[in-house]
Amino acid sequence: MVAVLTLIWNGSGAVTIAMAQMGNRLDMDAHEIAYYAQQPRWFVLTTDLATWLPIAAGVALLLRSRFAAWLFVLSFGMIVLNNVYDVAAGTSLALVDRDWQALQAVIMLIALLQSMYARAMTRRGVLT
Repeated sequence: MVAVLTLIWNGSGAVTIAMAQMGNRLDMDAHEIAYYAQQPRWFVLTTDLATWLPIAAGVALLLRSRFAAWLFVLSFGMIVLNNVYDVAAGTSLALVDRDWQALQAVIMLIALLQSMYARAMTRRGVLT
C-alpha cells in the first residue's frame, strides 16, 4: 500500500514539474512561468532526478528491493540541495509566497518519511 501511495504522489509531482519545465502553463502565474524559464540546466537536471528517483524507489518497494532506501535518500538529498541553492540564489518562490513555503515543507517532510520508511523496512528484513 505504501509503495502504491509513493508512486501516486511522486508520479503526480514528476508530471507537474515536467509540464512546468516544458513551458506548459498549468495554473501558473507569470512569476512562476518566469521562475521555471530561468532555471540553470544543472538545476533542471537535479530537479528531474529528485522527482524521478522516488518513482524508481516506489517500484523498488513493490519489488521489495533494499535499493528503495538509497533511491529515496538520494532524492531527498537532491531536494534539500536544490532548495538550499534556490534560497541562497534568491530565486526561490518560497521567499515571496507562503503557499510555496508550505508546499516545500510538505515535499521535504514526505521525502524524509519515505526515506525513513524504506530504511526501517530494510532493517526489518522486508526489503532485501
